[in-house]
Amino acid sequence: MNVTILGAGSWGSALSLVLSYNQNCSIDLYHYNDYYNSHNIFKYLDNISIPDNVKITSSLESVKKSDIVFIALPTEYINSTLSTLSSLSLLDFNSKTIWVNCSKGFDSKLNQRFSTILTEKFHVDQNNFVVLSGPTHAEEVSQKIPTAIVASSLSVTSSIKIQKILSNNYFRVYTNPDIIGVEIGGACKNIISIAAGICLGLGYGDNTISALISRGLQEIIRLGTALGANKNTFYGLSGLGDLSVTAFGKFSRNRQFGIKLGEGLNSEKAQSDIKMVIEGINATKIVNKISKKHKINMPIVDQVHSILFDNKEPKIAINELMDRKLKDEMI
Repeated sequence: MNVTILGAGSWGSALSLVLSYNQNCSIDLYHYNDYYNSHNIFKYLDNISIPDNVKITSSLESVKKSDIVFIALPTEYINSTLSTLSSLSLLDFNSKTIWVNCSKGFDSKLNQRFSTILTEKFHVDQNNFVVLSGPTHAEEVSQKIPTAIVASSLSVTSSIKIQKILSNNYFRVYTNPDIIGVEIGGACKNIISIAAGICLGLGYGDNTISALISRGLQEIIRLGTALGANKNTFYGLSGLGDLSVTAFGKFSRNRQFGIKLGEGLNSEKAQSDIKMVIEGINATKIVNKISKKHKINMPIVDQVHSILFDNKEPKIAINELMDRKLKDEMI
């Protein structure tokens, strides 16, 4: 079986290690430049050597022979990369190719989920599309620390195929048919992770973060169910699981970004300090727009949006969340 992974960042690199360990396919790992031509270790993982059965390439031509293509790019580059593939007639080269989106967010130009982009704009068969999401810090996956994740597709056959090719004794894959819920959970948890980081930067503790996760989950559920998701999905790996690891996890770049905001840095300086893409920034803008359109109450998202785009003081934002009208927990 031939596999291409688009994106040699930390997550794409970690996935190549999982597949390499399983030894059940030929792996091409795409990186946009020639960095790896003179290096034999992964750029974004700590001193881990590139296995012999992982071929690094700066050409998209490997997609031609691929049975499975994993998309592990920053969300802002997915549309342009797919457009390049389309212009090279590589998207429709093999109609049986399974496309697996491993990136968590929304398209920044069309404000849509990537399952919609691939099936409607790029005409990928919806039964050949899978979403891979869950609590998976690449740094831990690369160290073979036990991890669970979910593969979601409208096609049971496709999701099971991805489940089998990836699963091993440290990486366990579950299936779930709720693409909408899995995608929304993966995108929205980054917003709550930024909020958690802000609270940590302000010097708040576990009580605050736990309350934030609980109330943030309720906001994600309100959004997801309004858009057609299954409520139960948000209590699973791609919902509560991913939300917990990004809010509490030391490897979460969205959390690190939030900490810097809470400590007083502005958004631009905090981003430059992290030196990696902060997916939660774009997600905040899009989810705020969607929630207003559908009249969905998302006060945490509103306050994160005000901090990021209206220069609101983080402490004022948190105080306003605490001072809102009292209500029933389940409303």
